[in-house]
Amino acid sequence: MRFRFPQFKFIRGLAFRYSLFFLVAIMIILFFPLVIGYGFSSILLLEKAKNEATILTKQTVAQFENVLQPTELVPQTLVQAMENPNISYAEVLRIARDFIIHDPYVFGTCLAFEPYLFNRDQYWYAPYAFEKNGKLQIRVLGSGEYDYFKMDWYRLPKLLNKPVWTEPYYDEGGGDTLMCTYSTPIYRKINGQRTFTGVLTMDVSLSGFAHIVNSINIFKTGYGFLVSRQGKIITSPKTVMNNLNIIDLAIAGRGIKTQIAIRQMLKGKSEIKDMDGIESKKNPSFLSFAPVSNTGWSFGIVFPKEELFDDLYTFLKFMSWMFGISILVLLVTTIFITRRMTRPIVRLVETTHKIGQGDFNAKLPIRKSRDEVAQLTRAFGVMQDELRSYIHNLEETTTAKEKIESELQVAHNIQMGMLPRGFKTPENWDLFATLDPAKAVGGDLYDFFYLDDDHLCIAIGDVAGKGVPASLFMMVTRTLLRAKATAKLPLNQLMSSLNDELCKENPNEMFVTFFAGIVDLTSGVMEFCNAGHNYPYILHENGKLDQLKIRNGLPLGIFANSTYTTTTYSFNPCEILVMTTDGITDALNMANNFFGEAHLASFLTSLAKKDTKSLTELLIAEVKRFSTGTEQADDITILALQYKDLLRKTNQPMQTYHLTLLNQVTELESLEAKIEELAELWQIPAKVVMEINLVLEELFTNMVFYGYNDHEPHLIKIEFHFIDEHQIQLRLEDDGKPFNLLEKNTGNVIDQPLSERQIGGLGIHFVKEMMNKIEYQRLGNNNIILLTKIF
Repeated sequence: MRFRFPQFKFIRGLAFRYSLFFLVAIMIILFFPLVIGYGFSSILLLEKAKNEATILTKQTVAQFENVLQPTELVPQTLVQAMENPNISYAEVLRIARDFIIHDPYVFGTCLAFEPYLFNRDQYWYAPYAFEKNGKLQIRVLGSGEYDYFKMDWYRLPKLLNKPVWTEPYYDEGGGDTLMCTYSTPIYRKINGQRTFTGVLTMDVSLSGFAHIVNSINIFKTGYGFLVSRQGKIITSPKTVMNNLNIIDLAIAGRGIKTQIAIRQMLKGKSEIKDMDGIESKKNPSFLSFAPVSNTGWSFGIVFPKEELFDDLYTFLKFMSWMFGISILVLLVTTIFITRRMTRPIVRLVETTHKIGQGDFNAKLPIRKSRDEVAQLTRAFGVMQDELRSYIHNLEETTTAKEKIESELQVAHNIQMGMLPRGFKTPENWDLFATLDPAKAVGGDLYDFFYLDDDHLCIAIGDVAGKGVPASLFMMVTRTLLRAKATAKLPLNQLMSSLNDELCKENPNEMFVTFFAGIVDLTSGVMEFCNAGHNYPYILHENGKLDQLKIRNGLPLGIFANSTYTTTTYSFNPCEILVMTTDGITDALNMANNFFGEAHLASFLTSLAKKDTKSLTELLIAEVKRFSTGTEQADDITILALQYKDLLRKTNQPMQTYHLTLLNQVTELESLEAKIEELAELWQIPAKVVMEINLVLEELFTNMVFYGYNDHEPHLIKIEFHFIDEHQIQLRLEDDGKPFNLLEKNTGNVIDQPLSERQIGGLGIHFVKEMMNKIEYQRLGNNNIILLTKIF
């Protein structure tokens, strides 16, 4: 029910009318002009400060250039003069010494020579003149401790073939002070060729630059600093920053704007940039910077923003206080006037709070007038009656829902109870399965049971849909499977019969993808039928993963009278058959990405050494981790079956040898040599060795001559397994054309005339006669033949 209220004349009374008028008036008179004035003042102050900082930056850079220009010009001139063989090194060194005496910024000069060039008996020779304590001192540099050939001031001009400024460094053993060096390469003609002979340097002490930088005065705490090409701080009035790298300081302060400004500065740009602090982000500043010509250095001036607007902030604080006091006075007056007028609404609010807390019998205040508060009170009375009725209906609905949930829980327990429990597998097998429904009940199923002492039936399925209908269809499928299996029908007939039964009286047109297999527990051979289900995985002991990519028919329940075929697979020791439903691959994460086949295959590979229970539990945990934060959308079912290797468990290791041959007849010699080697090692009787030799030679030559359509090289893999002293197993694998020797009829080949015999028929006849057991399967693109010889 909706309620319409007339315009609230009472609430729009005198108090609110006057309070609204005064608030709007004060905002217009005080606040708006204040904001406009503040904005214009900020812009003007900012532009003025930027102009002053830019001018000061350029002036300081000019000072640096005036200091450095003679420092660069003198060694360049002297080096050019030294190319004249009539100019002696002593004369050059004397002129350089005179220069450092008269130039207050140049600390020292050095004339360093290549090994044995100045004196054939001296590897190092570098006379160094420098000023210390007002006196000129001379020192010859060069030793094992001071190997100037490895130092930047000597190495860089030689490599670059041009004068360079070095990074700031402490010249221990030389000038013993912090300095930067301008190094100029020296060339002279030796034997008619222009040859590098050494370096002439001019050292500039950083204390001279410090005087210029320390004289910078901008605002209260603004300061300047000089950095090298690589970002090393040459000098700054903040001594803690000296010799540090400006990039490291910017990164340590975690300021993005600062890092951008520093990068532009080191690129040699000339501009002014915003910063969010150098040492920390708590000190927003401006940085004005410009490059120092020819050196790769840059000079910058930093000044905090807050100092720029100090006077403006003081004025703004004063006006804010005045504005706040005015608003406070107005609010106190308004509250005092309106308090008496709003008392009836307060009482109504107190009652509605009680109703909101569940007291639907709370008594509303009585008001006899016809104003808006009285109309609101009557409307709350109607709402109170409707809420009381709604809560009563909600309680009944909740009770019914709880009953349904209880029944679903019972159905869940029944469904889970129908799954096999307490199953004891033979000693040489390991089996584990689990089902995790997306709802209380689900449509996935698995089952396993004995057909007799030597045969185990395993099955897994996924009903299309979820919830109660799918769970009922699942229970019917499982019941029919067990009923049909007891009749000991061939597996293909069993699947056809199961399909026909499910197609009957199926108005909802439900169906189930289904995989069923019958495992011979003694031989390790499984006959299976895949009716549209996910391809199972075969996990080998070495971590290799294969899939049985075979479909033997449509899902059960779609079309009656459908036919189904079967396929066989022979387990190798320690292999694990892993069967799943699409609840794993279709699991979604928070980014709406599927778990997928690739993720499943990759994770299974990491579980090669696990038993079936650990494999299943770890896979379930990985799916849960992947889909954390999302609701499970589909049932998850896993069944894992492992053919154990009993010989290893009894500390009697099965001896296995591998041989890989090319599809060439000449490889027969290698095959025969391996057979003889293993016959001696395993002490195999001569008659058995001869039979094995004949069988492998026959199969190998068939593969070479008839197995391939091309003339490319292919690999044929042969494995020799010594089971025990009376049994040997041979495994051959090639990627040739499909060929099942078991399907080739050789029954009367001996009695046929020679002209009527098919090529290869007699050889295959001998293979079947000499071997006790032969198995064949096509796995992917490969033929696999498993031979067993008992003697």
